[in-house]
Order: sequence, then C-alpha cells, then structure tokens
Amino acid sequence: MGLVQCTECGKEISDKATVCPNCGCPVNLKAGITPPPMPQTTPNIQPQVPTKRKKGHGCLITFIIMVVIFGGFGVIMTRGIKEMEENPQKYDDSIAAKYMDISSEESSKIDNVLNDCGITKVSSFEHDELLDNTHSDGETGYRLAVNNNVDNIILYINADNTVYSLSYDIYPLYENGAAMATLQDYTFTSDEASDLMIKCEDKVKEVLKSPSTAQFPNILEWGFAKEKNIVTVQGYVDAQNSFGAEIRSNFQFIIDTDTNTIQSFIFDGQEMIQ
Repeated sequence: MGLVQCTECGKEISDKATVCPNCGCPVNLKAGITPPPMPQTTPNIQPQVPTKRKKGHGCLITFIIMVVIFGGFGVIMTRGIKEMEENPQKYDDSIAAKYMDISSEESSKIDNVLNDCGITKVSSFEHDELLDNTHSDGETGYRLAVNNNVDNIILYINADNTVYSLSYDIYPLYENGAAMATLQDYTFTSDEASDLMIKCEDKVKEVLKSPSTAQFPNILEWGFAKEKNIVTVQGYVDAQNSFGAEIRSNFQFIIDTDTNTIQSFIFDGQEMIQ
C-alpha cells in the first residue's frame, strides 16, 4: 500500500482510499490524485422581464361613439325645436298641416274654417283628383271623414290654398268666405240617436193594440236625418193586432229639437198628430 498526497488538503493518504479522510475530497484512483471538487452550479434561470400590457382603446372608442351619437341627437333635437318654434301649427292639433304641403299660415286658415264648421278632428283626409278644377283652374278637392258614419265631407281648396267651399252630403257648411252651418247641425252622436229611438218607441207603443208584444229593430236599422233643429226618425215595429196576428207597421217622426216637440207622427201611412 502506497501513500499519495491529497490535492485538496495536502495530507498523505492511502492510495487505496476513495476519499480523503481529512477533508473528504474524492481521490482519482487511476492517476493517484484527487480530482478538483465539482463547482456548485445554479440553474440557468432567465430573469422574468415584466411585459407591458397594451393599453386598451375599447373604452376610448366607445366614448367617442357615444359622443358622436349624442351630438347628432342633440343637433336633430335642436333643429326640431327650432322648426316647432317657427311652425307651431304643424305640431299642434292642426288638421290641414298633417295632410297638405302648405305653410303654417295657410294651414291655420284652413283649420279655422274647419273649426268654425264644427270639425276639430278627422279620421281621414284624402286628395281626390276627380274633384280638382271643379270651380276654377288650380283648385284641388279633398274628401274628409270624421268617423265611419260621417264620411261624406267635401273640401275644395283654391290655387292660393284658401278654402273655396266645405260641405257635408248635400248640405253646405262654408261658402263665399263664411261659415253657414256646423257638422253637428246635420249629424247625430250615438247618445242623441239612442235618446230619439227610446222617445219614438214609447210614442209608437201608445197606438199599438198590444204594446207588450212590440219588437223594434236594433238602432242600425233605424233611419235618422237632421237639418239643424229638425230631426226625422224612421223605423218599424212588429206587434200583434187586435186579432192576435203579428204584423209589421212602419212609422216616421219629425221632431223639433229646439222645443222638443213632435211635429209629425205617421203610423202605417196615417198622420197621428192632428
């Protein structure tokens, strides 16, 4: 057994030793020397560089869009308010301005004529070319309706957008620059028609032989006509006669609504008011 020198601590150690007993250094047995100690290494870890997040532009874009939208809406509202101030007639309860391309002053004059004749609202207002130029060149004709029952209103407009005439059925409402009557002079409300019907039924029962058997039609089968304060009502009744046979009788009333008196009552062709 020989001795060798430890390359680490310099002490002599046995050539059979695998490590130096003094310092613990491994011994290279083939060369008879101790190899140098392995240096301690640390993992090659790259330093983490913080990445910069891109600043989002979504909020900015949304903000810009909202500004544009509200800006445009503001412009529209401003223009609308200005137009309302300059043309208030078109945004009130105007009738003519909704259906005719005319100025606010012209529509106001037409509305005044309609209002003077008792027309404050319409359900339709339609130009009828067949009525054009009836009285003069450039004249236009319109058909108006207030509801399903009152729909034969004719309006003639001059070339300068003034009213030539207004009529309901055969009745003139406006002519020669002046109102002659109102629509209410020739039409009924549902309540007025119902009251007249009840009044006439009671009067008819007075002349029947068996009033308890009287059967009157519904209000749609009655006839009503009105010319200012004079009202004409027509209808029929099914009732038993003195022999118990059911017969139909026709009747007509003429009533003065100003005095609430019956001027004429015709029953089966016979005048009952003497």
